[in-house]
Amino acid sequence: MNLALYSYLGAGLAYSFFAALLLFSWRESLQAKLIFTVMVVSACWALFAAQVSLHNEFYLLPYRLFEILRYIAWYVFLLKLFDLAVSGIQTSHLSQKHSHRKFVGWALPLSVGFALLLLLSEMLAAVFTLPGQFVFGIVGSVSLALLGLAIIEQLFRNTVVHHRWASKYLFFGVGGTFIFDFYLYADALLFGSIDQDLWAARGVVHVVAVPLLALSAARNKSWSLNIFVSRDIVLHTTAILGGGFYLLVMAASAYYLKEIGGDWGKIGQIMFLTLAVVFLFVILASSQIRAKIKVFLGKNFYKNKYDYRIEWLRLTEDLKIDAGNNDHYKTVIEAMAHIVDARAGSLWLRDEKGDYKNVEVWQGIWLDHVIASDSSLIQFLAKKRFVINVKEQLSHASEYQGLSLPEWMLQTDRPWLIIPLHGIDVLQGFVVLSNPLITRSINWEDHDLLKTAAKQITSYLAVLTTSAQLAEAKQFEVFNRLSAYMVHDLKNIAAELNLVAVNAKKHAANPAFIDDAFATVKNAAEEINRLLAHLRNGRTKNEKKIMVDLVELVAEVIDSKKHLLPVPQFKVLAESGMVFLEKKRMANVLAHLIENAQQATADDGEVIVILSTVENRHIIKIKDNGHGMDADFIRHRLFKPFDTTKGNAGMGIGLYESREFIRQMGGDINAQSKPGKGAIITLQIPLYSMQCADVSRLA
Repeated sequence: MNLALYSYLGAGLAYSFFAALLLFSWRESLQAKLIFTVMVVSACWALFAAQVSLHNEFYLLPYRLFEILRYIAWYVFLLKLFDLAVSGIQTSHLSQKHSHRKFVGWALPLSVGFALLLLLSEMLAAVFTLPGQFVFGIVGSVSLALLGLAIIEQLFRNTVVHHRWASKYLFFGVGGTFIFDFYLYADALLFGSIDQDLWAARGVVHVVAVPLLALSAARNKSWSLNIFVSRDIVLHTTAILGGGFYLLVMAASAYYLKEIGGDWGKIGQIMFLTLAVVFLFVILASSQIRAKIKVFLGKNFYKNKYDYRIEWLRLTEDLKIDAGNNDHYKTVIEAMAHIVDARAGSLWLRDEKGDYKNVEVWQGIWLDHVIASDSSLIQFLAKKRFVINVKEQLSHASEYQGLSLPEWMLQTDRPWLIIPLHGIDVLQGFVVLSNPLITRSINWEDHDLLKTAAKQITSYLAVLTTSAQLAEAKQFEVFNRLSAYMVHDLKNIAAELNLVAVNAKKHAANPAFIDDAFATVKNAAEEINRLLAHLRNGRTKNEKKIMVDLVELVAEVIDSKKHLLPVPQFKVLAESGMVFLEKKRMANVLAHLIENAQQATADDGEVIVILSTVENRHIIKIKDNGHGMDADFIRHRLFKPFDTTKGNAGMGIGLYESREFIRQMGGDINAQSKPGKGAIITLQIPLYSMQCADVSRLA
């Protein structure tokens, strides 16, 4: 096999392809034009070398001429790069810049002049037989390689540190070819002839150098094309090449096993290949290995750690509002977790009272803890606007000064990152990511991408909240419209009954009137029952607040519910319960909650109402041993307006309005229940002194 032919042909194709890329993305800068010229000359040189490998002596002279022209092109390009290399030097070092220009001023004509001298010598040697031409040509080639290495050394030494990252692969690629040329011609100078094996391998060196040049070109936007290679393509290509190489090694091992295995060799070969293929598919299917390869490629082959175009498109697609998707909160967690390859997470949002509660989890444990707005974690996120790396909290104590995470949060499944979600003027919530796929460092680029994604997610959550509020407002609009119709009907009913009452004195002895009166009352009762079936607990105006003793009020409500089973029991654990509130509304709230407990409990069950005082609040607990509720129903449906389990018997606003009324007084309603274990509804009502303090603060 003619190795030289394939190696130089491969080099020629690689240089030609690179030149085509440069041509299709042309830049007007001098460096762009020079690098394009270098690629074209190098492609011609490699293709002439491929012809020489076929022992075609006609192409020997063009090969030598283009080899020298290639050196000249590299000299001009590298020396012109000094203008960019020293661009980062501060203006205070003018003398240093002047020395660089002075170096280029004499190095460029010297190196190019020497190369042109060799070029002239080669052209004369083709016409005249000159003594010592071979030795002179070899010494000249060694000198050309040394000149190239000297220029690269000076370029690297004088490039500012923060610019070396962009050019280091250029130094590796070009420097590698110059070193190999020096070794090739130095060997020829020592032994009097060119080693054909080394000369054949020279094309392979140039094939390897082209990707390094392309990578350096991609990092230097001022003198190259805007090369973009998708990370997914690189990942898949790496996986395919790695898998192919692995299979070649396994095939060779299997062949060796067959040769030494004797009678069992064939069986051993089949078993070995089968296990090797299975192992390969296990590796390729591993998410953890893919994540490690992505991190490796991002660190070593790309300027940026992320492909921001892909990340932003994926985030936008993940956050797309779909009418059929009810797990919007879970979507938020997954979108954030995909950025850094986390395998679990939770979303915490601010509630009406300003506290932060766990509203959704993804592949994790639900936490019922409440984080107060004045806690260390919330204050840190609100003020610093900083992504918290839980694993670095101790090692970077200065960055997390004043931060104290709750113990229960640290005991969850490997908490890793806490990303704040900032609204316009308040911390809307935060996302906790846990259980990372691989152990990886989080640098400024990760922080910036996460904070940018958090802004988009906050806007997404704001849209969801606004949409929910709008839907709720529309429901209330329908509710109010229905109420207006009902008021109209009730007014008609009242007019009919009033007419009966007015005419009763005149026609009380008339049997026909009596029959009509009963018929009217019957119709009125049916109409009222119909209206009540559509609306429960409706009110038309606010009630005046008065001082009320909760002990007496609860006793009155319980007495009104004794006609229903089970009969509620009342336990008083407080000496007094004076509060300032709207008595009828409070009575309606208690009546509604007690009746709900009776409806959820069998006739032989029990409903107990307990009144107590704890610290600065009255506590009313309504306990039953009925069918109970699950945690998901309590969390998502119990206090949701217009959501009812009673079918047409209710509108689903009783508990919602009850909670709103209690919260208006500064209290709250909580529910505890398990399916089949009954339920406990707890009302927390501030003491009368606390209500007065609130009123005085408002005044």
